[in-house]
Amino acid sequence: MLFIKKTIPFFCFYLIACSQSKTITSDQIIEQSISACGWNQKEFSISFDFRDYTYKLIRKPFFYSYQRSKLIEGTAFLDIMTSKDQLKRYKNNRLLKLNDSITNLYSNSLNSVMYFFQLPLILRDDAVISEVLGATTIFGKKYWSVKVLFNQSGGGKDFKDEYRYWIDQESHLIAFLAYNYLTDGGGTRFRIATNYRKHGGILFQDYINYKPKLRFMSLDSLPILLEKGNLIEISKIKNKNIMVFN
Repeated sequence: MLFIKKTIPFFCFYLIACSQSKTITSDQIIEQSISACGWNQKEFSISFDFRDYTYKLIRKPFFYSYQRSKLIEGTAFLDIMTSKDQLKRYKNNRLLKLNDSITNLYSNSLNSVMYFFQLPLILRDDAVISEVLGATTIFGKKYWSVKVLFNQSGGGKDFKDEYRYWIDQESHLIAFLAYNYLTDGGGTRFRIATNYRKHGGILFQDYINYKPKLRFMSLDSLPILLEKGNLIEISKIKNKNIMVFN
């Protein structure tokens, strides 16, 4: 009888833990991460440098604006796209006429940078289809594994891409992410978040970018390959000179 009495509290705790892991939703995990990173502000604008461009992000309720600018041999180029208008390119403040293929090329490039820069906020978008795959242990720490797909409507040209996010169960931060993409021959990528720092109450991170030895791999196998040292580092994603205007 004494053995039963001592066992009951542990058994109840086990049931509660299992119940929590089964009932938590991907939306709840994403919202926890957004809140932990400070991205739940209603309005803000942010500027930052990435590689050869200076970027500017403006977000308001039901509106966003993405911009990037670059000076080439004294000539100023500016790309702007918003939630209401497709991309426009300006050369020394004069609007250029672009064909559809070039417009799509510039739009996809700008949108890709802004997508990763805004994580996890961007996972709240209407086009996102998310699902909790369960808990995963990587290097001894527990993470939620979240699968992300996209609706064709609002999902952009790359709506068929598949993503995986591993979100720390304690800090609620994205620690790792991976994706399979189809453009330009396609492939698999895995990123480790690094250099967490806050500006204007918002947490930002850089990434180390990896690929597997095979062009395409199951996304769920990548943490195992990481632990075994079987991923190949291909680049570092560093956002510099971040400034937040609330």
